[in-house]
Amino acid sequence: MERIQKGQQATFLPMNAVILQALRKVNLAVGELSRRGFTVTTVEMDAPSRPTVRIQSSARCHELIASGQAAYFGFGNGEMGRYREGQFTLDGCRVVWTENGH
Repeated sequence: MERIQKGQQATFLPMNAVILQALRKVNLAVGELSRRGFTVTTVEMDAPSRPTVRIQSSARCHELIASGQAAYFGFGNGEMGRYREGQFTLDGCRVVWTENGH
């Protein structure tokens, strides 16, 4: 593998550049979520232009819904019974959580 010398700029294939940008977004979002006291459970990069960060449901999620900063977008019945999913956007990422029993 060829190393990049000091002063040279790295060139990336287009998809690699998209993935690197998505990772930067995720890094910022996870840092901010941590600062706010949320627990991140997974990161999904199915759509690298807008990564999805999953968090544990908490009272803070309900506060975001109540203040209009987040919204419920999915409802259904799963293995654990009824559920609903909430979301908001942070640093170019979609932040999602699932609430069971609703």
